[in-house]
Amino acid sequence: MATRGLEVTRSIREGIASGDYSPGSRMNESELAARLGVSRTPVRGALSVLAVEGLLEYTPNSGYRVRSFGSGDIQNVYAVRANLEGLVARQAAMNGLSDHARGTAHRIIDETAALVSMQSWSDAVRASWEKLNHEFHEVLRDAAQNEYLVQMIRRTDEIPFFGLIRFQWYDAQYMRGAHEEHIEILDAIINRQAGRAEALETEHVYRSGRRLARQWQMIEERKKPQSGATAIGM
Repeated sequence: MATRGLEVTRSIREGIASGDYSPGSRMNESELAARLGVSRTPVRGALSVLAVEGLLEYTPNSGYRVRSFGSGDIQNVYAVRANLEGLVARQAAMNGLSDHARGTAHRIIDETAALVSMQSWSDAVRASWEKLNHEFHEVLRDAAQNEYLVQMIRRTDEIPFFGLIRFQWYDAQYMRGAHEEHIEILDAIINRQAGRAEALETEHVYRSGRRLARQWQMIEERKKPQSGATAIGM
């Protein structure tokens, strides 16, 4: 039962991330159970878990609905994040990288280059890329030596829907482009070019947000004719 519950939770979570369950749509236990081929018990548990994660909203006598989150929200999140990350790069360049930080950054670049050279995309490659991408930006944040700034960036990671879909549509081509941008950002920081580092990092994050917003907007457009529906099974 525990395994079944985890499977149902994962299935619904993935459906939310892909837009199968539109923002604002009602999550009917009976229809979900029929759709997933399970009883209502694991569905009920899954909805409770996803509500705790912030992906669903619960209203007494009405039940669960998918939390509203649109392409405009993504654009707003990234407008903030791009400027914050740009400031991180500026301060990292002004402070300079320690020998340890520089070695870590070059190791990340080399490992990412190996992923890019595979010219393929899979769940395993995606997981490795996400890890390396996170490590790269953590090196810059540590070098910025500004915990208040880092805390503000991490607050954007805590937005439930943003965290769920952030890496949803990455692919090998995007990874290659991001890798090349990382190389340029690191070069600017190593050479203490604060203005260039800030501009490159700001644009790097902005492009990521623009890609994500466009993908989510396509889902919104696809769902428009059915916007009046209130239940799943759209």
